[in-house]
Amino acid sequence: TLFSDMRWLAVCAAPVAFAAAMRSKLFLNLRDVLSRGFQQLLINRWQPASQCMYIEPKSQRTFPLSEPRWCDKEDGQPLPLMLTPLRGITRHQITRDMRSLWRYSASFPLRCEEPISLGEGCTPLVKRQLAGRMVYFKCEWFNPTCSFKDRGTSVMLSLLRQQGIAEVLEDSSGNGGASVSCYAAAAGLKATIMAPSSTSPAKTVQMRAHGAAVELIPGSRQDTADAAVNAHGRNGGKLFYASHNWHPFFLQGTKTLAYEIWEDLGFRAPNNIIIPTGAGSNVIGCDIGFSELLNVGEISRLPRLFCTQPLQCSPIASD
Repeated sequence: TLFSDMRWLAVCAAPVAFAAAMRSKLFLNLRDVLSRGFQQLLINRWQPASQCMYIEPKSQRTFPLSEPRWCDKEDGQPLPLMLTPLRGITRHQITRDMRSLWRYSASFPLRCEEPISLGEGCTPLVKRQLAGRMVYFKCEWFNPTCSFKDRGTSVMLSLLRQQGIAEVLEDSSGNGGASVSCYAAAAGLKATIMAPSSTSPAKTVQMRAHGAAVELIPGSRQDTADAAVNAHGRNGGKLFYASHNWHPFFLQGTKTLAYEIWEDLGFRAPNNIIIPTGAGSNVIGCDIGFSELLNVGEISRLPRLFCTQPLQCSPIASD
């Protein structure tokens, strides 16, 4: 323990998130979820940004970052990509006069001359006592569209625009679509958001307000995801699937949560972090970020990462 009140930290997407997390009793250590193969890759293949590539973890196939890509294919089926591990940055490489997550841009896989930023990141870290313990709460609803997804969206769309992408497609029933539509508008990109037809209009109104084309897809949430995968390359090849669940650049944005917590705590890592999660982008992002900090010697050990999910929506806990 570094000191007594740094034992626990909770990342909150909403004010009630930590209390809900405590009640759910579905805590999972991330390192039980990640494959051993990719963990070994993290250990063995740290690289500078200039050598970073896309990688399909199962086959270890790699692809250059010079071409926009969101998946690999096997027998016509998409396979998720990661990036080959980056070395990370030290406290001396932080751009201290930049008040957004772009203060950590030296840790990103590509240099970005014109980032799409609305001031995302730098969210409050609030110290409170809960159940007899002193806990830090990371209040992610202070991001521009009130969601942590702005971290991933800012980096993902910035790097995709730099790769030449002008039209983006996202599938979402809420925060992801709102974030992508907002940042696309700020960047001058065309955005299409696919959402289940059962989605509440209160959720799609923000997407439409930012000028996105909203397409309602009959059926389940998975039907919407499948429709988005099939729509990639539409409009004469211009429409690019920029998914918060698929694109590895999105995780480069969520990893800044780790860098920010480390900096906020005086360049130290807490012992434990509880992260309410859906598909896991915040959890994986924190693992990437803290692993980079360990690699460059800025921390001496990794914090334990716990994800928590409600019983009725627990895709990670159910595996």
